[in-house]
Amino acid sequence: MSENKWKKRIHYVLKAAKHFGDEPYMDFFLEREVNPLLLEFKQNGSDVPDKKVMLIRENGNGWGFFAEVRAMLAKMVFAERFGLTPYIEWGSAFLYTEKQLVNGTHNAFEYYFKQPNGMTKQDVLESSYVTESKSAQGVVIEREFKRDTYEMTAEYQSKLAEMYRKYIRLNEKTEKMIQNDLKDIFDNSKVLGVHFRGTDYKAGYQNHPVAVQIEQTIAQVKSCLGKNAFQKIFLATDEKSAVERFEKEFPGKVFYFQDVYRGEGNTSIAFSQSDRPNHHYRLGYEVLRDMYALAACDGLVAGLSQVVNCARIVKESSGEEYDTLCIINNGINISGKQFTK
Repeated sequence: MSENKWKKRIHYVLKAAKHFGDEPYMDFFLEREVNPLLLEFKQNGSDVPDKKVMLIRENGNGWGFFAEVRAMLAKMVFAERFGLTPYIEWGSAFLYTEKQLVNGTHNAFEYYFKQPNGMTKQDVLESSYVTESKSAQGVVIEREFKRDTYEMTAEYQSKLAEMYRKYIRLNEKTEKMIQNDLKDIFDNSKVLGVHFRGTDYKAGYQNHPVAVQIEQTIAQVKSCLGKNAFQKIFLATDEKSAVERFEKEFPGKVFYFQDVYRGEGNTSIAFSQSDRPNHHYRLGYEVLRDMYALAACDGLVAGLSQVVNCARIVKESSGEEYDTLCIINNGINISGKQFTK
């Protein structure tokens, strides 16, 4: 028996000591934990008997905003196959959760989005059939379609775009904020979107993309500007020095959100601390706004990242495509430090 399975058995004993020695129960418990196709339903109530609900929680463990979004969309694909209605609840393990209420809720998903199908937490509490999602269910879907942690096949992108179009809507407050923030950049000008990921990518974490150098990005931007009539550059970046470099290289053309919290070292800004009110919520809003801005651009130059993946998903979900698309792929780090909070 593997060491990992022994650890799980020990976990079981600590959690359910009253069943010690009950081998069939122990085997069932372990199977329930890891088998994505084994769905266990709870009857929370009887007032909502007509919907079978999948409660989708965050993966946690240091996952970034759009890594969580992509995993959520994959779980929605899984839920549809079983005729389940998704309800999203992002709690304390989500990096962008605040201790206090934000927008009247403790559910970090609802900081930014409406619940699919207009469901409420009360509906879940009164539903006759509720099952909780497992990380492995997202993995099952991912393995069907894609090649690695970051790249997507066209077929998989289209499937996730279908989920986004069907289930995901910004809440009224977030939609108004993003529309107001984007209006000064998107004024019928032709805009080239650029995403440059610095900070933690420079640390070379295992199973993360090999960092794109800023010189690579600038060279591709110059190539795009030479071939197409882009009037503006929208820059989304987590690194302060990248803003300075782009303004120097492309004077008068570069637009970006000045209120974004940006870093200077090798640590993800998702792990940052700040005295500004609702800092973690703001980090989530800022990357969400950047993603929607990138999706609104006419062209895109970027490296591999989940932000870019979701921008492409949202672009396709609205029935559009980029005039120019340049994804700089330096490969994936197969060794290096593990990425943890």
